[in-house]
Amino acid sequence: MRLGKPVRIACLIFALFSVMTGCKRELDKDGGYYDEKTHTYKYVKPRRRGFTDASQQVFAPRPGETQTISCTVARIGEDAKSVWIRIEERKPYMILASSLSGSNRDDKTKTLLLNLSYVSPKASVNGSRRFRQQWAKYVIQTLGNELQNRNVLAEINYEERSRRLTGSLLHTVKTKDGDRVRNVNLWMVQQGLSFYFIDRGKSPLDKEFMQAQQLARQQKLGVWQY
Repeated sequence: MRLGKPVRIACLIFALFSVMTGCKRELDKDGGYYDEKTHTYKYVKPRRRGFTDASQQVFAPRPGETQTISCTVARIGEDAKSVWIRIEERKPYMILASSLSGSNRDDKTKTLLLNLSYVSPKASVNGSRRFRQQWAKYVIQTLGNELQNRNVLAEINYEERSRRLTGSLLHTVKTKDGDRVRNVNLWMVQQGLSFYFIDRGKSPLDKEFMQAQQLARQQKLGVWQY
């Protein structure tokens, strides 16, 4: 059936209206949106907002420079030696994420992948593939119990070639002598969750790491049982 001219015009107008409204994006409170196709966040109309003092200290990652950021541990990486950290505010998140590769950032959840320095639980054990998988699962669960959804400080460094972040986590724990700051990387060695790795150079806390490893070995903790 052939449509009349008025009907064809009406259909054309409706189609154009559908396309225009379909392309319109609903912007979030920061003036942007998450693009499902590219898996990246895109600013459209950046809005000026106030930020905390910690956020104001954030700068674009640069090789050879360490900065400390406040964040939350969202989850433990499947390799048992990395964590996904969440930056609550969009602006500081984007400042950090813009320098990273797609596999080291998640714009939808505002999380960044941080590779923990001087530790590698999987590389600390031998044995069958099944045993190594079980060990990694144990370490992931242990780290999750210790860190999941906890507020922490991350001391981050930027690797330009791989476009990723490496560093250490610090968080406050309660002891019988009061609150104290715990270096998570060092704690992992103390608990025998990993050897102390210096393949990329010694830690500034080299003496503490060596003492922690020696004590864990003497007490046969974690990997030292095997």
